Amino acid sequence: MAEEKREGGAPEPKPDIGTQLTQLSQQLAVAQAIAVKEKNRSEELSNLVSRMQADFDNYRKRNTEINKKQKEDGMVAVIEKIVPVLDVLKQAVAMITDEKVAEGVKMIYRQITEMLTGFGVTEIPALGEQFDPNLHNAIMQVKVKDPDKVNMVVEVFQKGYRMGDRIIRHSVVKVAK
Repeated sequence: MAEEKREGGAPEPKPDIGTQLTQLSQQLAVAQAIAVKEKNRSEELSNLVSRMQADFDNYRKRNTEINKKQKEDGMVAVIEKIVPVLDVLKQAVAMITDEKVAEGVKMIYRQITEMLTGFGVTEIPALGEQFDPNLHNAIMQVKVKDPDKVNMVVEVFQKGYRMGDRIIRHSVVKVAK
């Protein structure tokens, strides 16, 4: 290697190997410290991204549940308005003397019940069932001699309906005591 010359033309002295090793060791230590710092920063950013993804997944799931609940609430609100119409149609069938007209009203009744069934609405079983205050609304009691019939529904005044686990309308019943 050729010696480098200073401004005045005199050659610059070469640093000894020990000095060079010390300088390289210092540079290596600095580079390692920077690498550790950058690795920690990379891990922090990776953790941040993971948390943001989890937060977004939770947000999406929460919104899906809220939308599902709102849709169900809307359906229940409409069904609550339709159920009394079923009662009126049932009464109308009993009062109509013309068989053709009665058959037409029965068809409408069946169509509405089929539509409700399509939305998962079912009738709450009541007659002959054990009284359940979560499903039935007792408005009368009647004494019975048979102890096996105590607390049983003996008459249904108004059918009850449910959609899944949600009660649309409780059955209005008479209970044996």
